[in-house]
Amino acid sequence: MNIPSHKLLAIIEAQVQLVGLGNDLAAVMDAASARAVELTGADGAVVELLEDDAIVYRSASGIAEAQLGLRMPVANSLSGRVLTSRTAALCTDSETDDRVNREACRKVGLRAMVIVPLIAGDDALAVMKLIWKEPREFNQHEAEIAQLLANMAAMLMQRATQEGPNVLKQRLTLDEASGTANRSFFYEQLQARLAAAQASNGHLGVAVVRINGIASLKEALADISRRIERECRAGDLVARIGHDEFGVILNMASRRSIVTSQLHRISLSVTGESLPGISDAALRAACHTGCSVYPEDARNAIELVQAARP
Repeated sequence: MNIPSHKLLAIIEAQVQLVGLGNDLAAVMDAASARAVELTGADGAVVELLEDDAIVYRSASGIAEAQLGLRMPVANSLSGRVLTSRTAALCTDSETDDRVNREACRKVGLRAMVIVPLIAGDDALAVMKLIWKEPREFNQHEAEIAQLLANMAAMLMQRATQEGPNVLKQRLTLDEASGTANRSFFYEQLQARLAAAQASNGHLGVAVVRINGIASLKEALADISRRIERECRAGDLVARIGHDEFGVILNMASRRSIVTSQLHRISLSVTGESLPGISDAALRAACHTGCSVYPEDARNAIELVQAARP
C-alpha cells in the first residue's frame, strides 16, 4: 500500500472521527462516505446495506443523493458480487461492464465506480460505493482509501450486531436524539410510497418543520417530535431529516387543503406551549413550516422535500 502520507494522516483523522460518533451509525455511514469522497475526488458515494434479498441505500451523497432510501434486488448487481466475494471491485465504465445493473447506473448518473465490502466478523453486511460521472481508470489508491474507511465503519457496525439481531437496523434508521426515524429511513419510506402513488395515480404529501436559531435545540428535539406526532394520522411518518429539521410523510393528501390543514395543526402543536429554556415567543419565531404534494409540486423524493422546505 503506497498511499501518500498526507492522505494516510487524513484517513487516521477520519477513523478517529468515526469512533467518536459511536452508536450513531447513520452518522458513521455519512461521515465515512463523505471523507472517502473528499480523499478520492469522487462525484458521490453510497453505503448500501444488505437487508434480506435487497440492498438499501442507507447513505448517499453527491450525485447519488436523490437515490437515498432506494431499495434494489441484490441479485445480478456488482454490489451483490462484492458482498458474495468479500472483495473490492472496480468498474471503469458502466456502459461496457457486463457485471453491473446498467439501468440502475443510468438512474444514478454514474459511469465509473469503486465498491468495497463492509465486513463485520464473518458477515459482509454492506458495501461502500464511490462513484464518478465519467468513465475513468483507477490509479490513485481509490479502493484502498475506501476500504480503510469502510473497515472502521464495519467495526462499529459489528458492535451493534453483537447486541441483538435487530440492533444494527435500528441504529441505522433511528435518530437517537429525537426518538423518531432518521433521514435514511424517511427517504426509504418516501421512495416506496412515491412508487405506490405513481402506480395507483394517487397523491402523497410531505411536510417540513424547521426550528431555526435555538441554542438549546438538542435538548428539545424529543419534545418537538412528540408534538408533531400528536397531529399525525395512522400511516404518517415523522423523521428528523436535518440538524434542525423534521420531515413528515402525510398519507392523507388527496387534496392540498387536507395537507395544509394538517400542517397548520402541526405548527400549532409545536408552538402551543413553551419548551425548557425556550420562551413561547422565541419558539413561535423559530418555527417555520412548509408542505408539498405529489404529483403537483414534484415527482421524486428529493425534489418533493425541497419543495416543502419553508
